[in-house]
Amino acid sequence: MRAIGLAAVLAALTAATPVWAQQDTATAQVELTATPAGIPLNSPWRRATFAHAQENLAHPSWGWRHSERNYLLAMSLAEAEELSVDADVLFAAAFLHDWGGIAPFAAPGVDHAVRSVELAEPFLRDAGFPMEKFPAVRAAILGHMYDKEPDGPEAVVLHDADALDFLGALGAARLLAATGEGDDYDLALRRIERFAVDIPPRLMTQTARHMAPERVAVMTDFLARVRSETPDGARP
Repeated sequence: MRAIGLAAVLAALTAATPVWAQQDTATAQVELTATPAGIPLNSPWRRATFAHAQENLAHPSWGWRHSERNYLLAMSLAEAEELSVDADVLFAAAFLHDWGGIAPFAAPGVDHAVRSVELAEPFLRDAGFPMEKFPAVRAAILGHMYDKEPDGPEAVVLHDADALDFLGALGAARLLAATGEGDDYDLALRRIERFAVDIPPRLMTQTARHMAPERVAVMTDFLARVRSETPDGARP
């Protein structure tokens, strides 16, 4: 009866709403079925996870946009490598892997991946995630950083997707954004320089290794241009 009553109310509102407003409402309803990039939100737990990420994980460097890119790139790596992966596992891991590194959820002295697993398990259980798949989610979250050894196909492709997102123009943008309101970005520039060297050898898949050189070249060129545009004796 409640559902019928709600449907009647919505119908009445729609009938009394201007066409432009009806179009906006229709667009919002369509968006609920997929992320902005078209990742299906075809289950209650996916919708809950994505809503949680949009509301709480809006960090410019580690937030839900980074998660969306990670999922899409991980899936494309799996396809290119002919790896059989569970899309549910990848979705959950991609959208929750950095949760434990974002305020106010981070815990002092606790690795952000470990903290993400601590937060993700009860959240996914309450959201209706098929928890028999959670061990693979845990492995993917714990192994996502470039300096880790991923265990399992989902962990491997998420590891490489996350690493690639640290490279190229996107990687430089993310690292600079992470400086926030700091009074300089020396640390970001050093990390751009270091990641261009440290990350490529740690990539697991052949596809990611083939993608890395072009992204590294972009970073190297960016650093060279920053230095060339800085007056002699001045700091960039």
